[in-house]
Amino acid sequence: MRHWIIAVSVCALVSAPATADILYFTDHGAFTQHNEAVGKFLKGVEDFEESSAGPQEKIPFPNSLQNGVPRPTFPNGIDATNLIIQTNITPGPCPPTPNPSTNDRALWVNGPGFIGSNSIKIGTDEFLYGLFSSIDLIFTSHDKTAVGVDVSTFTGYNQGHQGFVFCVYDDSDNVLGTYTMSGPTPTEPAKNFFGVWSSTPIGRVNIWGIFDAPQPFAVDNIEMWVPEPNSLVLLAALGAVAAQRRRN
Repeated sequence: MRHWIIAVSVCALVSAPATADILYFTDHGAFTQHNEAVGKFLKGVEDFEESSAGPQEKIPFPNSLQNGVPRPTFPNGIDATNLIIQTNITPGPCPPTPNPSTNDRALWVNGPGFIGSNSIKIGTDEFLYGLFSSIDLIFTSHDKTAVGVDVSTFTGYNQGHQGFVFCVYDDSDNVLGTYTMSGPTPTEPAKNFFGVWSSTPIGRVNIWGIFDAPQPFAVDNIEMWVPEPNSLVLLAALGAVAAQRRRN
């Protein structure tokens, strides 16, 4: 069964909304089928399997996680060269700009078997400081027009969990749209898929876990889809025109 919703530039709570056609998916198969049907191809999947985290391990580290920046179990950072992962400590969903903390334990990487997890993934650790926090996925190459991600909660750490809010931004941090995944969602080893396709390149996806008190959650299998090579030139030209209009 397909699960998707169409929206056009929603959310007036943060920076001026941008105009885009948006499709949201909670069915991974339907997400993949749609992207292939409209001429997208999968540029990469960041699954964190390059990490040396061992079974049952949980290892914290500061913001951010990206290619070329060493972190524990990631001597060369992550494999994806156009992705930055960091926490955002602005309270509430849809933070207007990235706002990573300087805490030593902002993020963690966990190995298989940690609190029921069946894979290596990245989680928030800001709850240890009593902070509500979200996770920003920042895309730096300006060509991502579809993004997928698995999100998870953990048994014993999902009290008051009411779901997730996903906020999608363009390259200038204008909100393209938001989607709420109702909860409580199943805990690890279950994964909850979210995918978004946009007619405008995606610059950032913010993931806010809805909890009664600060709690951790995790992300895995970040998919990055781009137009077919022949479409990239046109996409770049449209982006340049949009940027010129914003300056005028």
